[in-house]
Amino acid sequence: MRDCPTPIMQPQDLIKKAVEDQGDNVVVSWSGGRCSTAVLHMALQIEPEIRVVFCDTGVEFPETYDFIEKVSGLWNLNLRILKPKTTFWKCVEKYGFPMLRGKYFDNSVSKAGRPMCCILLKERPMLDAEITASITGLRACESRMRMFGIAQRGQYYYAKTLKRFQYHPIALWSNEDLSQYTCRHSIPLNEVYAKEHERCGCWCCTAYCGWRESLATSHPRMYRFLMKQKGEPLLWEYLDNEGCQQGAEEPMIMQRGLSK
Repeated sequence: MRDCPTPIMQPQDLIKKAVEDQGDNVVVSWSGGRCSTAVLHMALQIEPEIRVVFCDTGVEFPETYDFIEKVSGLWNLNLRILKPKTTFWKCVEKYGFPMLRGKYFDNSVSKAGRPMCCILLKERPMLDAEITASITGLRACESRMRMFGIAQRGQYYYAKTLKRFQYHPIALWSNEDLSQYTCRHSIPLNEVYAKEHERCGCWCCTAYCGWRESLATSHPRMYRFLMKQKGEPLLWEYLDNEGCQQGAEEPMIMQRGLSK
């Protein structure tokens, strides 16, 4: 492995550097997940008025929406909610459901190797908002792609595709490092993790291993709805009288968002 192009820095030191280098232009990119929430907590200790951005895809877990609203009020965040110009379901109509990462052989993936729904629902709103620098909760241990990316570019760099500087304070943290920081500072945790989910992204994402098992266990009604949209109805769906009463709830399942 070649040396990182930038020196290794402690999380708080890198956040200070981001604030010093970028001033008011830098934002904390907050997903409601445990990693970005820990980074958000760090950033607030350094700059209480730092801008915070949440990209509302419209298909976040219900627990995530509740968590965003709760923590935003609890920590008095300088929060801006960004919304895409399209929806996940329109992306599916045009590009199909995203496939497992690393196995894209159809038009559901962009030339950059990322699902089109991620680009249109998460990346494009940040570009449209003209955000030029962001602090994230990305960690190298979360995936092989992220590990290679950090090894090649370091903890901070200019991302040409995203057109902004990226700062990853906890890029080199292990799961234990994250757990210790979260416990030590009594940081709130998104309830979706208590339902055996390892991630808190879009509930209808089909681009990671284990999504079927996780969603079927934690949110069976949403799982049933998603399988309908995929054209893969389940046998027990026809035996469940509750399925006949789902029509009124489908709009809420299809798309939700924060009003702020």
